[in-house]
Amino acid sequence: MYSKQNLPNDGKLKAILAHVASAKIDGHCPFCQKLSTFSKVSSTNWNLQPASGNLPVLMAKEGFYELSITCARDSSHKIRYFYLLGKNKVEKVGQHPSLADIANDEAATYHSVLSKEDSSELHKAVGLAAHGVGIGSFVYLRRVFERLIYRRFSEFKEIEGWNEEEFLKSRMDDKVSQLKGHVPEFLYENRKIYSILSKGIHELSDEVCLRALEFLKLSIKIILEEDKKKREELELKQKAADAIKGFES
Repeated sequence: MYSKQNLPNDGKLKAILAHVASAKIDGHCPFCQKLSTFSKVSSTNWNLQPASGNLPVLMAKEGFYELSITCARDSSHKIRYFYLLGKNKVEKVGQHPSLADIANDEAATYHSVLSKEDSSELHKAVGLAAHGVGIGSFVYLRRVFERLIYRRFSEFKEIEGWNEEEFLKSRMDDKVSQLKGHVPEFLYENRKIYSILSKGIHELSDEVCLRALEFLKLSIKIILEEDKKKREELELKQKAADAIKGFES
């Protein structure tokens, strides 16, 4: 979030910094290109070392500051955050690698289960969110979600004898319910994802959308991860079947 935040009172600030100094964060490492744990929070200007009472104190003048977290896999892999500290306020002003770079690098993992159009719009959603445009990001995430559902319907409609016209007229909750057994269990159990995306577009502010964005991206990621595993499993089965057939001949 690139917005000014009021600094809390001294006691609460110490508690926050104590947590930050010892924090361990799980996330995608853009250098390893896989999930990792980040720790060893350090700063060039802020004193995060324990002071009296085992709580750190903030010792900084107004100006620009850098905070970094280090990948547990490789100490040279760091994500850096840049802040502007003013009188009783702090504002994030930069990050390297950028949020969009990290998120799009992570999304590249799912290119095998995403169409070119879906990949492009997921990229746009992440880019808009990185620039604080929450509602616009929701628009693209909803489009990706819709196509994931319609693609699954098209895949099974002939086998199941489904009526396409009736399917297209039904509510999204009903669409997902109809696809039970053909969509990831997580998606079936969390059908309200779509209603949240729709509400964000029509009713919520950018700020509220941005707060909800992380768990919505995570939800879509879980769906894509299940699709990816399914495709990889089918490919392995096909390879095994081809190998067995070749051996027998």
